[in-house]
Amino acid sequence: MTNQEMREVVKRLNVPLFKMNYKAGVRLPNLEAFLAGDDGALDAYDPKAKERLSKMLEQEVKKSR
Repeated sequence: MTNQEMREVVKRLNVPLFKMNYKAGVRLPNLEAFLAGDDGALDAYDPKAKERLSKMLEQEVKKSR
């Protein structure tokens, strides 16, 4: 899932930041920066954070169907 696709899923499904923080293990400031458009915010914190967030959002999409 690309960065833009992840942002669109968050907007479309209205996924709470706390839920993404808890399930993907990404710190809130990094998550907020990423959703605001900073593509490097997740990589600076943890190289695997983007992968975990992508998997978590894919699960949310499957649940919404």
